[in-house]
Amino acid sequence: MLTYLSMASNQIGPTGATALGDALKVNAVLTNVNLMGNHIGHVGAAALGEGLKVNAVMTNLNLSMNQIGPTGATALGDALKVNAVLTKLDLTNNQIGDAGAVALGHANFHAGRDVGNYRR
Repeated sequence: MLTYLSMASNQIGPTGATALGDALKVNAVLTNVNLMGNHIGHVGAAALGEGLKVNAVMTNLNLSMNQIGPTGATALGDALKVNAVLTKLDLTNNQIGDAGAVALGHANFHAGRDVGNYRR
């Protein structure tokens, strides 16, 4: 059974991230996904966030170096408000800015957890 998927630096872009977001909605085994350096942008981050809202098994997601910006970070923050299982989210080098950091901080506060690496 496949529990770890690394697609780092594969140029999947927003289209690939959207497909993965849809897959996360029905995923029952993948717990660790590495999508570092895929240029998914805020559209891809939002699609992954939609998948995370219903995913019940993903514990570790690396989205570092994906240019998600504050809009993508806010979408992920919305997902974290309802996702109860994600414990590690790496957003290193995504230019999330103050607005994105605040959205993620609020989501984690409301969920009662400390998740992520939010370097701007």
